[in-house]
Amino acid sequence: MLINTLVWGAAFIAVKPSLSVTTPIRYLLYRYLFAVILSLPILWHYLSKLKEKRIKIKKLIFPIIWIELLGTTLILWMIYEGLKFTSAIEANLLTMTLPLFTILAGVYLLKEKQEHHENLGLVVAIFGTLLLTIYPAWKNGTMLQLTSLQGNFLILAAMLLSGIYYIAAKKYYAGIPKFFITTLSFYVGLISFAILAFLETPSIDAINRVSSDLQHPSVWIAAGYMALFGSIIGLTAYYQGQESIEASEASLFTYLQPAVAIPLGILLLGETIYPAQLIALGLIIIGVFVAEQRV
Repeated sequence: MLINTLVWGAAFIAVKPSLSVTTPIRYLLYRYLFAVILSLPILWHYLSKLKEKRIKIKKLIFPIIWIELLGTTLILWMIYEGLKFTSAIEANLLTMTLPLFTILAGVYLLKEKQEHHENLGLVVAIFGTLLLTIYPAWKNGTMLQLTSLQGNFLILAAMLLSGIYYIAAKKYYAGIPKFFITTLSFYVGLISFAILAFLETPSIDAINRVSSDLQHPSVWIAAGYMALFGSIIGLTAYYQGQESIEASEASLFTYLQPAVAIPLGILLLGETIYPAQLIALGLIIIGVFVAEQRV
């Protein structure tokens, strides 16, 4: 989980510059193209092992495909579409709401019983989430700030779906090799984003746009970093860590990501962190901490 925190903490910093020259869909297409190429030996290895154990691959593949269409295609598109409109630091702070939505998903999907302290903690965390999300409008300034508000809502919606996704992943991925799941998700991402990229620009102009994208180092850095570190290493580390501890405990490592993202965002992208945002983040952390206390 610590490995996952370190590589994902720097993710938005690596990707943000590329979104000024390409679209989120095309960036994700390049990312998964690189990931598929890099992971071919891993997929071959695990397919051979599954055949040796006489495990029916079709029974494993189809549930993974449906879950990854949610987790890889829909959620990632929403996250990076949101990142296009907001700052990398702000986007990273909004990912701190994942533990909140993981708890809520457990309550409503797994019918987990809620105690009084859990309800109190969730109320505090939800208040912090609303403060963090609407902060651009609170500043009451330019159209750029209102655009940032739109990006914040997209990322927040992605975190809501992520809570559902990680509960489903923990339930259905138990006992399946994590590298196999990760690698299969790359193919889901490659095919789905290739289709979406074609629909986004359905003409010969698409070739020119891809060629133009790949002339920018920022696109190579974003796609390469996220293919190797964000996908192959980071996602596998998350699945492996999540299998060893509870989903809500695993999501607590998310709170360490600002320790990576905030200094990098300030130093490399020249972004700013505001006191109100830190207060909102503190409310989210306190709320989830109170909700997860065992009494």
